Amino acid sequence: MRPAPEHESRHLPEIMVNTPKHKLVSKSKVSEWRGLDRISSVVHEMRCIWREQEKDDIGIDGEIELCRQRQDGDGMIGTGKIIKVQSKSGSSYVVRDSDQAFASPVEEKDLHYWRGLNVPAIYVVYHPDDDRLYWKHVQSYIAERPEALKPPFRIEFSKTSDQLDAGAYNALVHLCELAPDRVLTDRGETLFSNILPVLSLPPAIFVASVLPEKRTNFHDRIRGSQWIPPYQYGSGSVATLTDPTEGDSALRDVIDHACVESFSLADWLSQDRSNEARLNGLLNSTLHRHLRGLGLEFSKDHRRYFFNKGLAEDSPLKRTWRSSRTHKAQPRLVAKHYEYGRNRFYRHLAVDARFNRFGDHWGIVIEPKVHFSTDGTTRWEGRTARSYAIKARIEEWNNIFLNNVLFWADQFSRGEPTFDLMVDGQTICTVGGTPLSTETTFSIEAIAVPDRRVPRK
Repeated sequence: MRPAPEHESRHLPEIMVNTPKHKLVSKSKVSEWRGLDRISSVVHEMRCIWREQEKDDIGIDGEIELCRQRQDGDGMIGTGKIIKVQSKSGSSYVVRDSDQAFASPVEEKDLHYWRGLNVPAIYVVYHPDDDRLYWKHVQSYIAERPEALKPPFRIEFSKTSDQLDAGAYNALVHLCELAPDRVLTDRGETLFSNILPVLSLPPAIFVASVLPEKRTNFHDRIRGSQWIPPYQYGSGSVATLTDPTEGDSALRDVIDHACVESFSLADWLSQDRSNEARLNGLLNSTLHRHLRGLGLEFSKDHRRYFFNKGLAEDSPLKRTWRSSRTHKAQPRLVAKHYEYGRNRFYRHLAVDARFNRFGDHWGIVIEPKVHFSTDGTTRWEGRTARSYAIKARIEEWNNIFLNNVLFWADQFSRGEPTFDLMVDGQTICTVGGTPLSTETTFSIEAIAVPDRRVPRK
């Protein structure tokens, strides 16, 4: 029997058995480490900086900062030129392998994500059989081979020209030279947020005690033909923005009219920390009614507001709006039917909007969305639908996102400088019709938006 080497623990055979007590390291994880270690080694051999991304990795594993030689030869100088790196390692990322070339499978959403980065991005594969690293500049690869955005979603490598070693330094420098400067200091611009300022909040909150016999299944009790105002119910009482004893409210029949109190907003908020969340719920309910009053449909499960009234296969919807940036009135396509092979669907501009508090101030946050439906309302589900949704989100670059924010701000306010949120004819709060903005002494250069390519089946 072979004697155990001195460096082996006599207890080693016991911990080699997989049991629930032991933390396991998968082969794929070991392969991933090996690939990242090789990238670090190669980058350091170039005398550049490698930064591995340890948190919030959604498609980028690290970055290379290129360095150049100091004039006196004593060390290197950081250039601030950055290349983003996505690394894959192992035989599962090598297909169609030959002596001259191979391919690496990738996910469609990653291709769109890398293409949309505003700095150069390279895809690096560690080939275990060759014990080498290979790389491709993703943006130029997709530009030169648009079929890469169609199944089977692969990146092709040459084993002679795509090796990542110290000799690739000049090619990486060239990538950074081609990348345009994004921040310009010779002119300023207006930076818009996606927040509409709340100019005034509700002056008062009404709190009423619910009759004991009406508290069970409270929400179901008030459903019916009567008008239901925004309310928050809890612990046997209901909070509202208007007097529940007045008007034709469904709350009139379930509350004790002798136990209704009115509080100033500041007083009510100071009574209980949870009242801020209740106020948020009241305000969002009021906003919901305002948006529905504008003719917007609402998908509750996915929180999407979108236009669909009058929409048909041969009748797309357009809305006229005025940009607060350019001050020009223009039509905007908001919903249209599309047909690509077996895929038939409607694409809608959509939005989610909610109240949020920012320190001592409140605002309505506008989040532009896209809604795909089968019939003008019902959400289109399935793998193909998700593929279209991914493309739509990824291609919403800065200037498109900004235009969408300004479009929805114009729709919310009907083109007016301010608009009121009303309950039963009473103004509850007033909101600015233009998103908050600021003037800067610099500007951000817009990237040209790539052509949308719709997958065909």
